Amino acid sequence: MEPIDARAERREKIVYHLETCFNTINHMLIGYVTFYLSYYSYTRGFGKLFTWHIFLCSVGYQFFMAQSLLTLYPANSWTNRYSIATKRHLHWALQAIGCVAILVGIVIEIYLKEDAGRSHFRSDHAITGLVSLIFIALSILNGIAAMYTVKIKHLIKPVYVKMCHYLTGIVAFVIGMTSLALEYSPRMLSVQHKQMLIAFTTITTALTLIGVCKTMTNQCRNLRQS
Repeated sequence: MEPIDARAERREKIVYHLETCFNTINHMLIGYVTFYLSYYSYTRGFGKLFTWHIFLCSVGYQFFMAQSLLTLYPANSWTNRYSIATKRHLHWALQAIGCVAILVGIVIEIYLKEDAGRSHFRSDHAITGLVSLIFIALSILNGIAAMYTVKIKHLIKPVYVKMCHYLTGIVAFVIGMTSLALEYSPRMLSVQHKQMLIAFTTITTALTLIGVCKTMTNQCRNLRQS
């Protein structure tokens, strides 16, 4: 009969290989959607301001925000050999770039609507984009607090700060990706391409969240034990 430790070790290896496989698929889908929307923006022409709204928000959420969330995931293919400190630096850098891109993209859309005399934040796409931006701001504030958990641990337990940071980040990402999917309309894309992008966006969101949730669980467990 196979020892329990050997079975547990084999099970862990199988799970790790599955996670690595799905992580690779996730990166491929993220890359495809990012490239597709970037090419679509290119065909529209970057001389139009609205094209920059599409491009910046798409790249901000689909690439930079997704990759920033994946940096801390143990099975993430391009960061699994880095130290925790390096992963955190990459997380912050990617998130900062994504946030700037998203903010500029939203500001451009606000300017265009203001210039055209149109109402702001009326569509589901616009409302979810605004809500996502609010949660991004909350996530950044929580992230800054998480950097100083040692100094403020007499006020609040580090595990709570980390949990708030993760949860606000997850909400921001999910709502932001939903906002992108809502804008995949027939006036922009064919029905087939619309369905494909919605499917790929949904899959990348789910696979990214699996990594985030596992990372959150592991870190919170470690914080409770410390």
